[in-house]
Amino acid sequence: MKKLVIAALLTFTTGSVLANSFQHETHLDYGSTDLLNADVDILNLSHQFYLTPVRVSNMPLAEAGFLSRSSSVLFGYNYTQFDFGNFGKTSASAWSVGGEYRDTSHHFYASLLWTEFNNSSDRNIETSLGYYLDPSWLVKLDIEHFRPDGEGSATQYGVSTKKVMTLASGDFLNVEAGYMDIADSSFGRFGVAGDYYFGQNFSLGLAYDWLTKGIFDADEDAFTVRSNWYALPNLALKAAVTFDSLDAGDDVYQVGVTYRF
Repeated sequence: MKKLVIAALLTFTTGSVLANSFQHETHLDYGSTDLLNADVDILNLSHQFYLTPVRVSNMPLAEAGFLSRSSSVLFGYNYTQFDFGNFGKTSASAWSVGGEYRDTSHHFYASLLWTEFNNSSDRNIETSLGYYLDPSWLVKLDIEHFRPDGEGSATQYGVSTKKVMTLASGDFLNVEAGYMDIADSSFGRFGVAGDYYFGQNFSLGLAYDWLTKGIFDADEDAFTVRSNWYALPNLALKAAVTFDSLDAGDDVYQVGVTYRF
């Protein structure tokens, strides 16, 4: 038992010492909500491999992948369980593969995420093409194509942007905004978000999303409070709560952990 404890401590300590660079990033996230009169539990596991080492210097640890502009490939798995109480339980699962292309030698950006649902012909494809206006400011065109099981397919288009700023105090601010034109409807989905980084390790953020036929007169909206804390240079804990989620129609609670090596 002592040997196992020492080995575990050495693993995390070594990762912490070497965390000024990494190439692997693993995420494990759990979410809970209510949907269709069922208690829903959601588990997401993903692993991202960066083709070149991501070097962490004077930047928020959570934004290292974005700011380093290292290309990567990603693999993910999702498991969702629906508990209908006396009517029993059912589940669904899906796997994803994708990646991001970017490099410090140019300002162009591209990404792809392909998701297939098990025991179903459902398929979602998300892709983006973008340009870095400066080393910490990305703007992009977003395209989502989805094929619900037996219901044809649809494609929708949007735009989004992300900017990470260094403040005079030595803290950091992340700002995001986006718009998606919802397919086969007269609605658009808007979103704005911000995260304040108290140094490199800890952030507290807010997000607001809304559906509307115009711009400001929201027909539905959702508000999110989120936080990310790197307890070690290579280990992060995160939590978020979304009130009246646009996707679930109810509150969504999320916790997660990220490990880098």
